Amino acid sequence: MTIADGELGQRAEQGDCEAQLALARRFEAADDARMARGWFARAAKQGSLPALRSLAINLLTCEPIVARDGVNMVRSAAHKGDAEATHVCAMLAAQDYKLEDRWNVARECLLRAAEHGWEPARAQLAFLDRACGGNISALPGPLKVRTLFESPRIDVVEGCASPEICEWLIERARPRVSRALVYDKARGGGRVEQARSNSSIPFNVAQSDIVLMLLRARIAATANLPPDGLEASSVLHYAPGQQFEPHVDFLDPAVPGYARDLAANGQRVATFLLYLNEEYEGGETAFPTLGWQHKGRRGDALLFWNIDPAGSPDGRTLHAGLPPKSGEKWLLSQWLRQRP
Repeated sequence: MTIADGELGQRAEQGDCEAQLALARRFEAADDARMARGWFARAAKQGSLPALRSLAINLLTCEPIVARDGVNMVRSAAHKGDAEATHVCAMLAAQDYKLEDRWNVARECLLRAAEHGWEPARAQLAFLDRACGGNISALPGPLKVRTLFESPRIDVVEGCASPEICEWLIERARPRVSRALVYDKARGGGRVEQARSNSSIPFNVAQSDIVLMLLRARIAATANLPPDGLEASSVLHYAPGQQFEPHVDFLDPAVPGYARDLAANGQRVATFLLYLNEEYEGGETAFPTLGWQHKGRRGDALLFWNIDPAGSPDGRTLHAGLPPKSGEKWLLSQWLRQRP
């Protein structure tokens, strides 16, 4: 029996807009973007704003990405008064580093989303007022780094995020964390492996918020890399005994799945780990080849370069997330690419 079989499928085929929308969401949950988009489109043609917004988000966040159409559709949904679509427009503006005055444009979109009743936008605006009096353009910027190793290059960034931002990120991630994946060498994407037992949650542009967008801008500026090279940010969670065994973050061009990703998106040149809490024992970030371990303070970060000065993958960056002995460990993981 397929997803479209049964009463829901029959109602959708007969033109029931709500059934079409529900069916599209089932296909989306099953990672069938093609079928999801088809049913979202049929419901959108009947005037469903949630369907138009959902189709736009699918085009922006699910493979194959169709960015131009997704942007145009989410703007259309926002123009028609959809609060969540207006919020997504705020995130699109915030990540568009070529957009003049992007932070104020993003804030204006947040204000409109809040006026339309989108509660997450109201929460973000309240947070910004507490953090900077609403002047968000003053928040992003490069921070000083302290170099611990020259080769491979490993830096510490102290005071990267305030305790309030750290707590914000933990609470945003807590309801949505699930088993973390590892990169599938054969086909790209992710898969479950015993080598990684911790949990994680990625934040795409539709799931993000202005606090995370500001932090991403600060990370890119601190690493001195283009903002368009940032992958989706992830918040990681380690319960006692959970770990991520030794691994590297660079993509090996000799592996077919990696080679395709490299050609399309560039090498993952650096990794930025922001430590969000301290209330745990153990749980260090270990570099076995270097014989070194690190445990950051809340709000501090570790920046290490996965390639050598010649641009070749550096195997000495082999690292592991050791298991906490007690307590929970939270951190934000940000991979940075250098586009081809």
